[in-house]
Parts: sequence; structure tokens; C-alpha cells
Amino acid sequence: MQVLEKNPAVETRAGHCRITVRGRDGSETSFEVKRNDMLLKAAVDQGIDYPHNCRVGVCGTCKTRLVDGRVSPMVDLALSPLSNEQIEAGFVLACQAKVRTDLVLDVKLGNGAQLPVRTVSALVTRWQRLPGDVIDLRLKLDDAVAFNAGQYCTIAESGSFTRRSYSYYDVPAADGSPAGEVGFLVKRLPGGRFSEWLFAEDRSGIKFWVEGPFGVMGVDDLDRDGLCVAGGTGLAPILSIVGDRLQRSETARFTIVFGVRSEKDLFADTHLAELQAKAGDRLRVIPILSHEPTGSSWAGLRGLVTAALTPALGIDYRDTAAFICGNLGMVEAVERRLIELGVQADRIHADKFVPSGTP
Repeated sequence: MQVLEKNPAVETRAGHCRITVRGRDGSETSFEVKRNDMLLKAAVDQGIDYPHNCRVGVCGTCKTRLVDGRVSPMVDLALSPLSNEQIEAGFVLACQAKVRTDLVLDVKLGNGAQLPVRTVSALVTRWQRLPGDVIDLRLKLDDAVAFNAGQYCTIAESGSFTRRSYSYYDVPAADGSPAGEVGFLVKRLPGGRFSEWLFAEDRSGIKFWVEGPFGVMGVDDLDRDGLCVAGGTGLAPILSIVGDRLQRSETARFTIVFGVRSEKDLFADTHLAELQAKAGDRLRVIPILSHEPTGSSWAGLRGLVTAALTPALGIDYRDTAAFICGNLGMVEAVERRLIELGVQADRIHADKFVPSGTP
């Protein structure tokens, strides 16, 4: 990690730009990146604890105020998660900002979540079909890797250039020791190159490459109660976050609102039952079905996940931490609803899934 304290005598190397981050306490931290490199990738590659999650310009976690200097945005900011007010105030997305000159930035570095990104080989030890066109995929890593709750990695069959990102559903070890095996919930997407290949036949014993961990999720007061909203396989990082919080806090309680289309798509009964057994009365799971046939025997909630988010849920929205994982539209709708209910914006942590190839 090449981090330099402020020193006017230090010269930037040819072909590089100097990035200076100004802290709210008046401190300054600097590092170098090559001109025309992407700001976030260059920082993360140096081990700098830069806030980020999706890395594709969707989640907004890496939003950064540009105080001085010039970048080239690689996405249309009007289509980004930045508000008009943030754009006018000089905010950019670090993951989509190509560095053109020396920069002065206003962004909060360091939340204790940064772990070294590693690429390791792995072997498929579980390939299990679940309801709802989901595969429970487990990989035995040739070298153990540490990750934080809610993070994700990219995986690929050995020899293939088709790489996809998935969140770990495992709970990190309480002592922070690295994991020798990790699991993912993979939804079949019609026409999806990776998921269609994975579903075609049992892939047990196949060699994979795993790169990660990436992203930041679940950063909040450990003892604060949590409301988790998951759409489909967005449940994977929620399983990791809730399991981690339950073992690190003696008092925090959690509500999981889990949305799928119909009763036959409830793929996670086993995972949720295992989590419930550990949590006892500190966990409540509320499934909700958006397309359950009229007249079926389903006695639970029906509708979109936002239909479950009402005062009748019985939580203090003003003092809860929210964790939302699922497709882009669902997450944005839940964010809006939670703010209406009084959840503080800085206590909403979101992981927005975007299928590969989506502009």
C-alpha cells in the first residue's frame, strides 16, 4: 500500500497523478495512480480502504466529492445513483472516474472492512438444485481466504473467460480466520452464459478460480437492531450479515423480509432454519410472495416486498439499521419506502444486483 503523508517536496512520478484525500478533521492522505486509470480500482489495488461495493456505477457507495482536478466519468451521471444536488456539488463515482489530473478529494477512507483481494483456485464440492431455479454452489478453496460479512467475489470455471460476481452466504469466523470453503446461491437467468452452463449438469469436481473479496456491506453499530430486505438470491449476503451480527452482538435483533414470486420458489428453507436455530427469538423471518396464484393455500403475505414495510411490522424505523439486497429496481423502491418510514439514510446499506451486460 503506497500511502504518503502530505509533503510538498514529494514529486509525482512521470505519467502518474497525485490523489490527495482531505479528512474532515483537517488531515490529508495522498497516493499516486497512473494517469487514465480508474480511481477506485487504482486505490483498491494499492490496498487503500476506499468505500465501494458494486464497482459498476450502480450502488453509489463510492461517491466522492471532487474538490479539485479533473476526471472523465465513464457513465452518464444523469443515469447514475447520484442525485442532481450531488452532481451539482461535484460528486462523482470513483469506480467510473478515469483520472486525468492531480486530484483533491473529499471522501471518508477506512472503515475496517478492507481485506486483501486474492485469486485462488477451488473445487466444486456441492452442486445442489434448490426450488426456484437456484443452485447452492460450494467451493473448497485451495488456499483459505478471509472475507467480511456481506462481501462478494468473482468466480469462473478454470479456463473460461466468463466471470460472474456472487455474494458469500457463509458467516465469517468469529476470530477473523480465513475460510477454506465458501458458498453461493446462483439464480438461473434465461440466456445467461454462466448460469445456463452451471445448470446444464452437475458440476461437482469442476475446478474454479475465485477472486475477492470485494465490496462493503453491514457497516453500522453492532448492537443496533436490523431490518433486512432480500429479493430472491439477494438473501445470500443477508444470511452472512445476520449470522455475523448475531455472533458479534449479544442484544441485536433482526427481521428478514424475504421476497420471491411464489411458494414453489422458496429455495432457502434449510439455510433460514439453520440461522433461526442459532438466533432463537432474536430473529424473525417474513416471506412474501409477489405472484402466488389466487386461491392457493398460502396464508402468508402477498405482494412486493415493499408491501411488508409498514408501521404494523412492529419495529422502530427511526432507530434501525437496514440492509437491502436484490435487483436494482427492488432495492431502490425499498430505499424510498424506508426513508418515508423514518429510517435514516446513512443507516441504509444496499447491495444492488445488476445482471452482466446490463448498461
